[in-house]
Amino acid sequence: METDYERRLREMVEQVQACESLRVDTYERGPLADYMERAEDAFHIVRAVEKTPLPAALTSNFHRHSGLVFAWRALEPFQTIAGEFHLRHIGEALLLGAGKKPVAATASQEERLIHGFRIFETHPVGGTGTYTAMRLTPDQAPPELWYFDLRQGPTRLDLGYGDYLDTLLRTKGLYDWPYLFADPDPNNYGMSVSLPYLSEGLDLVAREFPDDDLSDLRGRLEERMSVLGKDA
Repeated sequence: METDYERRLREMVEQVQACESLRVDTYERGPLADYMERAEDAFHIVRAVEKTPLPAALTSNFHRHSGLVFAWRALEPFQTIAGEFHLRHIGEALLLGAGKKPVAATASQEERLIHGFRIFETHPVGGTGTYTAMRLTPDQAPPELWYFDLRQGPTRLDLGYGDYLDTLLRTKGLYDWPYLFADPDPNNYGMSVSLPYLSEGLDLVAREFPDDDLSDLRGRLEERMSVLGKDA
């Protein structure tokens, strides 16, 4: 039986597939982790190797997909607009992170930060050099979320794991949408070059899927464009 998030994810994919203005390039569904029907089942396995307490926030929007890849692109004249996501199972993300070798004593502050990342969403089809990761914190506090971009490095996001997965559905995985939840920073090159693209992308998604309210995302975009001196 599908989890609630699996159902919503499937329905979103079906929406995109049915949209005549978009082309689905990749849709690969990896095996379902049927032996982990609940987030608690995954946590039980992870606790065998994970020393940091696991926060309850990670149970939100649980799905059993072990590597679901979905990528789409708009048709002409909007073919530069595209989206993608490769979701990793929360248990797998935590276990792979726990198995890392200790960071070198000579590592930089950024290298130490990245070493603690537990990657749960990537973009292998587009090869954008971007991914989203969580970083566990002490005392079972909600994990930090970070967006890594080769053009910029890691950027802290102001939203939780469950909210991230919800927003992924609303944006259909539009490339670089996580920058809408980063502090507006004129020195963030990755954000600066992504904002004009996000403006066109949000317009397209809102136009093709009018039942989804993206007004809050548009507000975030306009705030960041104003700070960075971009035209909305």
